[in-house]
Amino acid sequence: MSVKPMSAVAMRRIARSWRAAARGFSLVEVLVAMFVVAMGILALAGLLQAAARYSKMSELRSTATLLANDIADRIRANPVGGELGAGGYDATDKAFPSTLIAAHAGCTSEAPCGPGDLARADMAAWTARVRATLPKGSAWVQFHAGKAPTPDYVDVWVGWADPLTLAPGISTDRSGTECPPDWKTADPSVRCVYVQVAP
Repeated sequence: MSVKPMSAVAMRRIARSWRAAARGFSLVEVLVAMFVVAMGILALAGLLQAAARYSKMSELRSTATLLANDIADRIRANPVGGELGAGGYDATDKAFPSTLIAAHAGCTSEAPCGPGDLARADMAAWTARVRATLPKGSAWVQFHAGKAPTPDYVDVWVGWADPLTLAPGISTDRSGTECPPDWKTADPSVRCVYVQVAP
């Protein structure tokens, strides 16, 4: 059986219809590709924003941890001052941010001081550093006399306001026991680091 060759006109018609179909298909492909790329860029922007937020949160938490460990070491170095309560290291301001402790004369070899004076000098310098390095930096230090067999201990909280909280009244994702209760009611954006010290 012989096959008749196509006429030139028929071939041109087929070629035109293929080109027209190809043009329409290319346009759909381009639109889909643009949509996929746009979704990828939006997802990447959200990822970068979250990475920046969590990086800042991590930086503030690391700073607060270092500050909490600093005062814990000072209390261990001055155990008698740690057990003096309000006359020593205690600072239990219910307001947030907490008020700074008044400057106290430093202890030197020429002007030595007792455990209570050393504790107040430590707290004055330390609370000033807490306020300077953290947004709304606050300190809560409280001595608790233990009952046998539980030893005495000191609670230390270092608190700060999350700078990325959008508006007052929006709570941050934190444990309910992480901050002193009075601070949580004063400012829902408060975040804290807690250390317990045995003087």
